[in-house]
Amino acid sequence: MRETSWGLMEHNVQLVFLFTVMYWSASSIISQQVLSGYVYVLTASNTPVGFVKGIQGLTQLVCAFPAGYAADCTRRDRTLIVAGIVGVVASVLTAMAFELADMLLMYVAFGLWGVFTAFQSSAMEALFADSVPMGQRSAPFTLKYVMRNVALVLGPTSAMLLLWKNGDVWTLVALRPVLLFGAFIATVSMVLLFQFNDDLAFENRQYVFAIERELSSIERNFTSEYSDRESSASEQGVNFSRMQMPSTSEFSQLLQSSRVPSANSGYYLTAPLRSDDDENVSVRPVMACWGMLDKAHVPYLLFVSDFLVSNGTGLVTAFFPLFFLHEYALSPVRVQTLFALQPLVMALLSFLSQMVSSTTGRMSMVVVTRVLGTISLLLMAVSHDVADQSVLFVFHGAFMQCTEPLRRSLLMDFVPKSHRARWNSLEGLTVASWAGSAVLGGIIVDAYGYRICFIAAALVYICGLALETMLIPLTRHAAETLENLKPQRAEIS
Repeated sequence: MRETSWGLMEHNVQLVFLFTVMYWSASSIISQQVLSGYVYVLTASNTPVGFVKGIQGLTQLVCAFPAGYAADCTRRDRTLIVAGIVGVVASVLTAMAFELADMLLMYVAFGLWGVFTAFQSSAMEALFADSVPMGQRSAPFTLKYVMRNVALVLGPTSAMLLLWKNGDVWTLVALRPVLLFGAFIATVSMVLLFQFNDDLAFENRQYVFAIERELSSIERNFTSEYSDRESSASEQGVNFSRMQMPSTSEFSQLLQSSRVPSANSGYYLTAPLRSDDDENVSVRPVMACWGMLDKAHVPYLLFVSDFLVSNGTGLVTAFFPLFFLHEYALSPVRVQTLFALQPLVMALLSFLSQMVSSTTGRMSMVVVTRVLGTISLLLMAVSHDVADQSVLFVFHGAFMQCTEPLRRSLLMDFVPKSHRARWNSLEGLTVASWAGSAVLGGIIVDAYGYRICFIAAALVYICGLALETMLIPLTRHAAETLENLKPQRAEIS
């Protein structure tokens, strides 16, 4: 007897978790607050900080859909190999740019990081979804997100240790060793991208096993019917070889009526409503916005709303380190401490929101946390006490991002398997927009100051929240129950 089983120890799932920790540890060093300080010290301007992120976002934008299409139409593991090659080249060029203090080379390197992200993110997220059964995605997605946030703590922590050794000041000499260390970790993490295997994904194994089970069932039915007819013919003295056998069309109908999971299956309810006798109950089509929207619009609304929120985030995120430097004269180590605390709070809130979402619904939790994050940013625009600003900063980032795994698990539940990489590439466009809006953020900061930029970002958040509110009624039936969270098995005799 053969069976398909799923668990967190699956090959691809383990690799995703390991890559998440290593890559995001490196990313938290080479592409976040230390990078902002390095570029500002090198150029004495906020605008180049935005340009570095803008170039990265532009290349990711250009490559996003081709990368997603490639991951859907070919093997996802091959797309990850391409990403690994690009990542190695980008890591080497990044190290050279930091060592030589060359802005042109830095623009090229971060342009390659945009290409890398487009190929890596779309293929890995789709393969990760393929490797987790339907109805069980929010917990593994949350665990992966928590690991990413742990990595975001490891990066600033290692940076603090290096800064203490090389000097707790905003100088190229102090910041360069930190960035070179991050580039080295990034290079090592690329090795993992060559180890993924599509054939070991849960859904792919389940699909093959289900086909084998149906063929086995057809064979048993045919053998049984053949034996019955042979016995009947013997009793009646009829030559069995001259009896009419089931036609090919009958077997075709049997195959068509079988419940083999389709690679192109569409939307489904994660936890369909059940009656008292445990039989499925038909559910009325879920509508919203006076009947103009239904569940087919869910992926599009998720994308557009996140696109808007990401643009708001991009306006301010790259400039938080410089805000604390210029407004409060915080040292690099103190800034790193804030950036180390934020992922810890984010991880805690992510766990709590995933647990509460089983009662409230996933989309409701997304909206509530993002409302709190928007309020925190507005308070940062009017507060002047450094302690208050520190607390508001930590909770702003934590609230805005802690429900990201809930959003992504919803997206994977509402799109067909054969389109997952393409939808993930569209999710990559939100990251690209985040990077692109950093250019505008730099212009706003130079012209009007940090606090006006905070208010502008909050207004963009509100536009995205308006769309996310429409998703609450559309996704209320996509709930995960305790029954769904049990490991599934598909047996084949």
